[in-house]
Amino acid sequence: MSRFRCWLRRSRGRACAGTATPLDLCPTCGEGFVYPVQWTESGSAEWWLLLRCGACGEWRDVVASNHAVAAFDRLLDEEMDVIKAAAEKLERESLAAAADTFGTALRLDLLGADDFR
Repeated sequence: MSRFRCWLRRSRGRACAGTATPLDLCPTCGEGFVYPVQWTESGSAEWWLLLRCGACGEWRDVVASNHAVAAFDRLLDEEMDVIKAAAEKLERESLAAAADTFGTALRLDLLGADDFR
């Protein structure tokens, strides 16, 4: 998990430099792995959010302005795009490896009709 966390931290730094909001940083551990669990409008210009840090497990509830929540939402969308791109890359690499393995097995005549019943 720590290798993934380091990779995500590096990727996040490239994709989101300068876009940190107080909502995305954990006050306990300082990591930027905070995500909303629940949220609801709290008046016309504010939101109540229940946040959890994925790094240390800390929970907190906050009331934030529409502007801060909109910035946090954009940041979460950007981070989701980074994770989605990484997952798609891993899927392509996995499928390419499976195709290479299958091609090698065919070339070496290791497969027969009985293997496909």
